[in-house]
Amino acid sequence: MGLKDIDRETLVKMYWERCEEALTDADNAIACEGWNNAANRIYYAVFYAVSALFVKDGHPIKSHRGAKAVLGQQYVVTGKIDPEISHIFSQLETLRGRADYNVAFLATREEIMDYRPKADAFIAAIRMLMDKD
Repeated sequence: MGLKDIDRETLVKMYWERCEEALTDADNAIACEGWNNAANRIYYAVFYAVSALFVKDGHPIKSHRGAKAVLGQQYVVTGKIDPEISHIFSQLETLRGRADYNVAFLATREEIMDYRPKADAFIAAIRMLMDKD
C-alpha cells in the first residue's frame, strides 16, 4: 500500500523540518565546541534531506546504508546528483559513526568547520532536485 499524495507531502515537510532542526542543533553544538555532537547533527541534517527526497519520489529506505545505496542508484548513476555532492553524504555518515560509536574518537574543530558548509551545499542540491519537479 503506497502513501497518498497528502501523506507524502506531510512527510516531506516533516523531514525538512527535522533537517532544519538538526542544522540548528549542529550550530549550537559548534558554538559549545561539542564536535562529536555537531558531527551527529550535521549528518542527520543531510539524512533528513535525503529522506525527504526519497519520500517524495517513492523510494523506501530501511537503513542508513540503504539510503546511501538508493542515493547512488537512483540519483548519482542517473546523473541527477553530482557524485561529489553524494560523496559528502557518505563522508558524513562515516564521521557520525565514529563520533557516535567510538568512545576514543574526538571529531576536530577543523573537520566540523569543513563539513558544516558542505552539508549546506548537499542540502541545497537536494532542494534544487526536489524543486525541479
